[in-house]
This record gives sequence, structure tokens and C-alpha cells, in this order.
Amino acid sequence: MTRLPALFLVLFAALIFSASAVRADSCPLERPIMFGGLDWDSNAFHTEVARIVLEEGYGCRTDVLPGSSLPLLTGLGRGDIDVLMEVWLDNVTEPWNEALARGDVVSLGTNFPDAVQGWYVPRYLVEGDAARGIEAVAPGLSHVRDLARYKTLFRDPEEPAKGRFYNCILGWSCEVLNTAKLRAYGLEDDFTNFRPGTGAALAAAIAGAYERGEPVVAYYWGPTWVLGAFDLMRLEEPPYEPAKWRAFADDPANNPPTAYPTVEVVVGANADFAEGAPRIAEFLKAYETSNALTSEALAYLRANPGARARDAARNFLERHPEIWKAWVTPEIAARIEGKARMPESSFPEFLELSLDEPINAATRALVRNYGGFFEAVSTGLLAIILAVETALKALPWWLVLLLAAATGYHAMRHWAAPPLFAGLFFLVGILGLWDLAMQTLALTAVSVFFAVLIGLPAGIGLARSHRARIIARPILDAMQTLPSFVYLIPALMLFGLGKVPALFATLIYATPPLIRLTELGLRLVEDRFTEVAADLGATRWQRLWDIELPLALPNIMAGINQTIMMALSMVVIASMIGARGLGEEVLLGIQRLDVGRGLVAGLAIVLLAIVFDRITQAYGKRAEHR
Repeated sequence: MTRLPALFLVLFAALIFSASAVRADSCPLERPIMFGGLDWDSNAFHTEVARIVLEEGYGCRTDVLPGSSLPLLTGLGRGDIDVLMEVWLDNVTEPWNEALARGDVVSLGTNFPDAVQGWYVPRYLVEGDAARGIEAVAPGLSHVRDLARYKTLFRDPEEPAKGRFYNCILGWSCEVLNTAKLRAYGLEDDFTNFRPGTGAALAAAIAGAYERGEPVVAYYWGPTWVLGAFDLMRLEEPPYEPAKWRAFADDPANNPPTAYPTVEVVVGANADFAEGAPRIAEFLKAYETSNALTSEALAYLRANPGARARDAARNFLERHPEIWKAWVTPEIAARIEGKARMPESSFPEFLELSLDEPINAATRALVRNYGGFFEAVSTGLLAIILAVETALKALPWWLVLLLAAATGYHAMRHWAAPPLFAGLFFLVGILGLWDLAMQTLALTAVSVFFAVLIGLPAGIGLARSHRARIIARPILDAMQTLPSFVYLIPALMLFGLGKVPALFATLIYATPPLIRLTELGLRLVEDRFTEVAADLGATRWQRLWDIELPLALPNIMAGINQTIMMALSMVVIASMIGARGLGEEVLLGIQRLDVGRGLVAGLAIVLLAIVFDRITQAYGKRAEHR
């Protein structure tokens, strides 16, 4: 009997010990750890490495919130994001230091200390490429100041008298510094300062030019797959000196520039998260790689079509255990190595069909073999857009107001219409966005013109053929539901950045409503009208033109209304690929967290939308009454 309490004590102690061991092995957080999904490949790779270690070594759940630098940095300070695996200190200096000073964020150490950045051109421009049959067309190009002599080589299709310099991402600190460098190097009058809206757009512009063997000059950084995959040459600048660089970065208008420094990229964390999860913070503090290691990982992605960032992370962990084991305790390392690798998908792998590489190969073949054709198409379409834009900008502002008032009165036949529509346009001017509004108006007008040119005949054809409707409906569904960047990627590769790919994106997105409503309107026309006309000897064309189209006009006008509204809604997407206008201001407000700037530009877009919506609706109602 006396042994029984002692046995209970032993069992109780064993239970306490096992429970404490379980707690030691379990994740210190009950919720998922949220990583910031910055929109470039190296961050995606490092994020997946950290996620695998935390999931398989610490038993944590993780998630990723995608976004761009400043919004995610703000989320890090607020606690919406726990960890950012790449904080480029030179590109987000001011907001990062402000968050540090408030105690909202902490630096957990250096991810890699040797990131590079600068202005790059393809090496074949300077040295040629015998394997590709490319001759050196700029043998004297080595320094940024040499660019002025070769501006015609980098001709900007939108401003042919200048070259085009692809700047850093709109809203990043490097975009401001590059703008100052253009001025300081005396290149402002020779090159347009072309600012892409996303890293994907900038990479696509460089890749498209490189695949075609064409000239391109752009800012870029490493480690990235772009610098790993393409033989690019960094142009020389005045040598980097810390004091001179700090003076230039603080006051670029009054200090000469230097070459970019080698950048330290740190791991950032929310301060409360780091304090509440010290074991995870210790792992992230020990996390350290290099430019070369990261480039090697990104080269794996390029060499293995269809591979994802998580695949590159797995490959890194398998090839470099000597590196990552130094980040964690032996127990954690053993747990990761002993973890049975779970399949990425519950669907059987042997049934999966990879279409990535065939599509990529077809796109590359189109770029290489038909680059001249697509360039000719791009030149023609761009000429139309620029002609409309030039005409709109040449009109006196008061004449545009009068035209808006006259059109409004003709559509609505109400005394309140002229002052309303003229006032809305006048308000756009008061907001200081007149020229940007004209650029947006030009792109929208040309997009709608081609949408009507394509959509009206297509809708008529679908109304005539049941078989064509069956085939077309899933295509129209895909055109409206596919994310914009899915079809922007091939457009960027074929046509480069700017207004032309924006036109194609807008057409794909905005044309389906017109096709659908034209088809619906024609099918709703009662047969008795066309049968009487046929009995009276009317031809098929006469029945269409004199009876069916007039009766279907209310639906067609509703389709045009929807097309215009959807075209206007694409202006922000268009700004991401370099189409200037009101969308660029909205995007800049998002990137820089400038609420006022984004809101004012958004208000201008709304004002334009109100004008076009009310006018097209009025014409539609008049057609219905007739």
C-alpha cells in the first residue's frame, strides 16, 4: 500500500516532464505567423526557407500576405505582419527609421550584406554576341555619362526625340534617387524617366528586350534572377564614398551623385511579435545568407521551369545543411531532417500536367521570331493613342468644358446637364490633374473605340450562330475573370511597357460586356418584325441594319456604358505597366502611402466616370423610348 502513492508520484512527474517537453517542442504562438510577401523573387525564396523551418522545426503555422514595400512595412509596424525577410535599408530609409524610433519594429539581423544595384545595359550592346548574330552597336558605352551619345539607340516610342530609361519601381526610394541622378548626369533632356509600377513589369521589359536582342537601359538590383539569367553590364558611376552618398541621398538637388553602395538587407519584425516569441526571434537573428547564395537559389528557379519559391527553398535546405543548421539548435535541425516531406498537393503527382514550359517556350519563340511584326503593330497603335492624346491636350480647357456641356445637353435634354458636366470637368482641373486626365481620357477613348470595333461585329455573329455562342461563352468568361497580370505578362514580353500593352489589357477586360449585351439585344428582337420585313423582300443586311440593330440599341448602349466603366477601372492596372495618367497618381499614392494623393486622383477618375456613365445612359434611354 505504501508503494502506491510513490508510484503515483513517479507517474505524475513523468507526465509533467512529458508535457513540458511537448510545450518546448510546440510553437510559442497559437495563431499563424504572418510573413510579408514582397513582390520579388529573392524575398519569396527567403520567406519559404523561414516558413519550412518554422513549420517543420518549431511546429508553427505560417501564412503570407502579399504586397509592396511601404504598405507591408506599415503593416509590420501595426502588427498585421510579423516578419519581413528583406528590408532594403537604402530603399525604405525614412519609414523604417521612423518605425524603429517609435518602437514598432525591430531589426533581427542581416539577411545578406552585399546586395548590389545600379544602371544596366545588355553586354551585347558593347561587345556584341557572335552566337546570336548581334553586333556591338555601342562599343564606347561604359559610363552613365556616355548615355547621352546613344540616346537614339534607346529611343522611347512615346517620345521619339528621347531615349527611354527604365527607372526603379514607382514610389521606392531608388526611384527618387534615380530621378535625381538623371538630372545630375545631364540626361534629363535626353531620356524619359519611365517608372514601372511593379517589379514584375520592370523584369518583363528587360527580359523582352533581351530576348529580342534590342537595346535597353534600366535600373536593377541583385540578387535577382534577371542578373543571373541575362548577361548585363553595370554602367560606371563616380566611385561610392559614404560621406558623399549620404549628402546626395539627403539633398540630391545640391550634391553630386555617386555609385550605389553595397546594400545591407535585414530581417525586420514587429516589436511585440519578437518580444512574445523569443525562440523564433533567435532563429531569425541567426538567419544569414549572401548575395551569391541567394542568386544560386534564384538560378534554380530559372533552370527548372515550373519550380516555385518553395521548391527553391527545399533545394537550398538539401544542398546547404552546413549553413541552415547553424541557425537552429541540434534538436530543431534533427526534427527538420527527420520530418517526412509532405506532398505539396493532395492530388496525385503522376496525373499532373505541366503546361508552364510549353507556354514559356512558345512566348519566347514569338518574341524571337516575330518581334519585328509586334513592334510594327505596337508602333501603329501607339501612334493612334498619341494622336488622340495630343489633340486633347491641344484643346483649350474652356473648349473641353463647352464640349462636355453640349454633349450632356444633347444626351439628356435637360437644363441642368450643361453646368453639371462642365463643372465636373472644371473640378478635375482645379485638382491640378488636367493633363493626366487627358492622358487617361485618350487611352480610354482609343480602348473603347477598338472595343466597339471588335465587340459589335462579334456580338452580331454570336446572335446569328448558336454553335459560336457555345464556343465563345467560356472564352468571354475567362477574359473577364482571369487576373489582369496573367495576360499582361505576354503583352509585356511582346510589346514592352507603356500604353500599347495597357490598351490590350483594357480591350481583353472591357470588350466582353459589349459582346454579350449586343448578342442579347439582337436575340430579344421578336421574329415577327424580321419575318414581315423578309416577306416584303428585305435582304438580311437590310433587316439587320433597319430593324434588328435599332431595336437592340438600348442593350448595345448599355454594353458601351459597361465597356467605358470597365475601361476606366483599368487605369490603375495600366499604370503598373507604365501607362501614365490618373492611374499613376493612384499607384504612387499606394506605394508611398500618400492618402491624399491617391484619394484626389481616385476622385478625378470618379468624376470622369460620372460624366461618361450619365451620358451613355441618357443615350440608351432615348434609344429605348424611340
